[in-house]
Amino acid sequence: MTSTLQKAKEELAHYRGSRRCCQLAELSALLHTDGTYGIRGHEGNFLVTESSSAYTARKIYTLIHSLFEVETSMVKVERNSPRKGNVYKLEVAEQRGFHQMLNELGVLDPSLSPEPWVPKRLAVRECCAAAVLRGAFLGGGYISEPYGLADFEISLSYRASALACKDILNKKSLTPGLRKRRNQWVIYLKKRGQISEFLAITGAHSTHLEWESQTIMNSTRNRVNRLVNCDAANARRLSEASFRQREVIMELKALGLLKKPDSKLVEIAAARLTNPQASLAELGRLLDPPVSKATVQGRMRRLESLITSCR
Repeated sequence: MTSTLQKAKEELAHYRGSRRCCQLAELSALLHTDGTYGIRGHEGNFLVTESSSAYTARKIYTLIHSLFEVETSMVKVERNSPRKGNVYKLEVAEQRGFHQMLNELGVLDPSLSPEPWVPKRLAVRECCAAAVLRGAFLGGGYISEPYGLADFEISLSYRASALACKDILNKKSLTPGLRKRRNQWVIYLKKRGQISEFLAITGAHSTHLEWESQTIMNSTRNRVNRLVNCDAANARRLSEASFRQREVIMELKALGLLKKPDSKLVEIAAARLTNPQASLAELGRLLDPPVSKATVQGRMRRLESLITSCR
């Protein structure tokens, strides 16, 4: 069975931004979450990405070749420990246009020093900011199943990267938390509505609809449970009040005190004994002539005061 995380990443991997600026922003975020820039001795510089998802690796490969004329290699590596599974490794070796590509993508700054995160110039437009979030989630994101506890995370290596990504989320009216876990900085969302909104912003519309549907179901179930609990509590209070009132009436009858009060108290006492499950409002409607709930309450208090005066 395909998990929600797999479905969301597959959906986003197939999403293709129509503008070059959006493709650059998404690829930049992917390289900052999945990529490593380094120097391999006399062979020069290189850029390598490792993805556990074939869809993510294919997205990186597709974006690189649609934006730049560079040669790349991709291999599938079987990982034995500590976590088993396949890793898709893509490498771009130093070649003509290599540094220009990395500078344009914001991997290197103008002085050819590594950038910690996607530069602001690539995320100015609303569409480009959404593309950055899409790339960040593809490269380092996690989402729980919609029917369980809501959990959404994006893991980043540096605090500066996490703060910059968090700032983009804030501009999208989302309010993520930030914590350090082991050697990673984790941006997280816990509110179902905000997780659903993130999916809609980034283009995972099918997964967004699943979350919306489950949110509605959860809301309906919670409302039904509240109503059932409220009805049960009301029924319990009614039962306890009726039992107490019947005890008072039976005690008054045993003492012969129901012969002295006026006929209205005798009438309400008889109605209560005959209709133990009726509410005060229902008792009032059974009398001739009918009376209000407040009147029934007053008469019950008068019956209780008779017992109190005799004790």
